[in-house]
Amino acid sequence: MKLILTIVSFWCISIYAQTSDNCSNAAVVCYGQSYFGSNEGATSDVCPGCEDASSASGNFCFAPNNSIWLSFTTNDAGGDVDLTISNLNCNSSAGYNTNLQAAIISASTPCDESTYSLVSNCQAGTDSDFTLSAVGLAANTTYYVMVDGDSTAADTNPAECGFNVLLTGTGVEQNIYAGEDTTISYNSVVQLQGNGPTSSTWSPESSLSDPSIPSPVASPNGTTTYYYSYETADGCVYSDDIVVMVQAELLVTNTLTPNDDGYNDTWIIRSIENYPAANIDVYDRWGQRVFHSVGYGGEKVWDGTLLGARLPEGVYYYYIDLKTGNEEDVYAGYVTIVR
Repeated sequence: MKLILTIVSFWCISIYAQTSDNCSNAAVVCYGQSYFGSNEGATSDVCPGCEDASSASGNFCFAPNNSIWLSFTTNDAGGDVDLTISNLNCNSSAGYNTNLQAAIISASTPCDESTYSLVSNCQAGTDSDFTLSAVGLAANTTYYVMVDGDSTAADTNPAECGFNVLLTGTGVEQNIYAGEDTTISYNSVVQLQGNGPTSSTWSPESSLSDPSIPSPVASPNGTTTYYYSYETADGCVYSDDIVVMVQAELLVTNTLTPNDDGYNDTWIIRSIENYPAANIDVYDRWGQRVFHSVGYGGEKVWDGTLLGARLPEGVYYYYIDLKTGNEEDVYAGYVTIVR
């Protein structure tokens, strides 16, 4: 990746009244992840000390009717948090209200309305997108969100709506960094440099020296995407990835037949184009250098000549340094001229 930011899995998770109808089963919302919610079929438990609050206590700017509950936990620093409700799609049948209302609260005793404190703006009934904003939330603290359907004297039923939920802000962001994408030559290794919480781990594990440490040595056989991930106490998973691109194996042919028949008239080094700074040297049996180039290909190829004169048949010895800084990226061998 190119930026230090949290990467999460962006599929859309659903939150329904059947599983999140009360605060004890509040659905966990993770930073940066998109959710679909619905309060269809939800109920309310409104009385002094009950979970959905008492209208007499004045906890909110609305009286609960059919609430679903969400929760989130702040990071180690705490700070500002925004929770956005968007794309409202409400039951428009006769007698149904079509407005939602919501608030973020703290609860010194979870699910006891007598301990609730409003920590965000209180959104009264609206049929438009809205954001609940909480400023300066405490670190490592769980907060709750009540989302409720509005109802007036003119309505037979409170609003039942589907909607999207997105949690953002410095108080909940999670930073994990896997490093910049990189390229290595075939059969080489690279040390990864992860930055994240101490519980972070790498995957896939098979080509890593130790997936549990921030900086393992990776030895992939081919281009591989590594994920650096961790899971929070409330089940949110965050990860970043790095792509280690492995260049094709260098294949050096060992025969040169410069007889102008169009086959093997020049020395072939497959994948050498990936190494434009490579030094290529060829020597005869007495140690005289008969060919040298920096980079190989195009006009920089060996055709079995020295200064335009054809060299005799026989065995010649090559030394190829790919100039990658890796001592394993040096090749030595022989090539035979056959006429």
